Amino acid sequence: MRTILSFLMSACFCFVYCPYTQAKEHADVSAADRVIVAYVTSWSAVRPDPSCVTHINYAFGHVNETFDGIRIDNPGRLKSIVELKETHPHLKVMLSVGGWGSGGFSEMAASDDFREQFAQDCNRVIREYQLDGVDIDWEYPTSAAANISASPEDKENFTFLMRDIRQAIGQDAWLTLATVATAEYMDFPAFLPFVDFVNIMAYDMATPPFLHAPLYRSERAGKTTSAEAVEAHLQEGVPPSKLVLGMPFYGRGGKEVPTFLDYKKISSLEGMTERWDEIAKVPYLTDTAGDLVLGYENARSLAFKCEYILEKGLRGGMYWDYDGDTPEGELCRTVCSILKPRGVCGNTQLAFRVLVLTERGGQHGSFTDAALEWLSRKEKELNFRFTEINRATPITEEFLSGYDLFIQLDFPPYTWPAEAEQAFVRYIEEGEGGWIGFHHATLLGEFDGYPLWQWFSDFMGGIRFKNYIAETASATICIEDSSHPVVAGLPATFTIPDDEWYTFDCSPRPDVKVLATVDESSYQPASSITMGDHPVIWVNESKKARNVYFLFGHSGILFDLPEFTTLFTNAIQWAAQR
Repeated sequence: MRTILSFLMSACFCFVYCPYTQAKEHADVSAADRVIVAYVTSWSAVRPDPSCVTHINYAFGHVNETFDGIRIDNPGRLKSIVELKETHPHLKVMLSVGGWGSGGFSEMAASDDFREQFAQDCNRVIREYQLDGVDIDWEYPTSAAANISASPEDKENFTFLMRDIRQAIGQDAWLTLATVATAEYMDFPAFLPFVDFVNIMAYDMATPPFLHAPLYRSERAGKTTSAEAVEAHLQEGVPPSKLVLGMPFYGRGGKEVPTFLDYKKISSLEGMTERWDEIAKVPYLTDTAGDLVLGYENARSLAFKCEYILEKGLRGGMYWDYDGDTPEGELCRTVCSILKPRGVCGNTQLAFRVLVLTERGGQHGSFTDAALEWLSRKEKELNFRFTEINRATPITEEFLSGYDLFIQLDFPPYTWPAEAEQAFVRYIEEGEGGWIGFHHATLLGEFDGYPLWQWFSDFMGGIRFKNYIAETASATICIEDSSHPVVAGLPATFTIPDDEWYTFDCSPRPDVKVLATVDESSYQPASSITMGDHPVIWVNESKKARNVYFLFGHSGILFDLPEFTTLFTNAIQWAAQR
């Protein structure tokens, strides 16, 4: 009798609520409506960048021991996340209730009284913590795989639970859920009228020797793939405008590799070879025997998944979890730059988007560190957002299409995969964005077993690296063309302190337009390694892309020099223009 009555109540509520929901379902997903959902955990200390996301799902809350309310992990941490909304009013903060191994759902949802009290407590939590809604992460109705209670009635009771929560929190609050990639365990058509969108957990779909989050099916795919997960949900009746594709910021390992490894720790693994699955569109690591031991995501694979989201017209992307990313935000900024195109990120209109390529560490480490700190301060002033990558492997045409400016901050013109080279050539030749290169970008020749990249040599004026002043030296820079915007506001001469001065087999002149040269007689200490005509700032006007190269860029002390920061600011503003 309870089941029949509950069904009638559900049908009646759906009749009242459906017109509002259906209007949302069939609306086109514009850039303004697209969502980027980041899970932020209670046990991490990272402070998320609100400008890179639209929603934060705080993990976790749980069904309490009496099955009639919510228990929150580390509520002080939740309050600190909610405080981000004070300066970023676009941000929505949700409490995610559940998680793997979090039980009590089956008992709570089976009782009309418990379910109603739990729903009312959802409303209390939203009001008390000034949240924007709740995310239900029951893993999974009818399944005891996570060592939690389960019942065959869970599937139907889950629908009643979502109905009751919606009734309790009202239509203005957000209600979402997390689902398994295979779209099992739930009656989607029954509860869809009550929810805003569905987060597909398209990860943990296999372990080595298979990939755990492939986009498409290759021989290394396991039970399912991200694309198949989306299709499974579509087959269950979920419209694209209510589907959010999940992406992992971690890898799944086997053998000598940890079974779970955050992306930020993957680069520290030794004795592994990074490979790329061209069909599945994800990277993986192999051991010395050539066996797949870790499947994971990087900026390149995320770019493919974000493009897939756009092509399929999905509501957006989600990732677990924010703390798995690098401190520079390599992954989260990649997702934002593609899913929020044309300068829209977090509902803030950006003037342009910047990709920064660095090597990190080594003799140029102080320059890179100071530059990134300076760029972070400049973001707000010049209204841009930058993404840092530490290798060229993520670079593809799709990936570069998300950026208006490419800064080769500290990275040589070798070790680039062929696809990255081709994408960069197109970017410059077709004028798809601007380019600023520093110092290391003209290390042209045969280095570390890599051949000369002839196109890049031609791009830099047909030069090849010849020598350098082994001891750093201060030197006088002489502006040659004061009319160019890059050198606007600079005195006719100024000093660059303690830098490393490359020399080349020839001058890049006349194949480039020289803006400034170095007075080699001014080296302190003096050096016998000279070029004669020694350009240090130039642009190649034969390319559609606005581009400028600075030969200096060895030390962080440059950012204490007003002339240098003026040059860099000018270059950004000029090169970012189409």
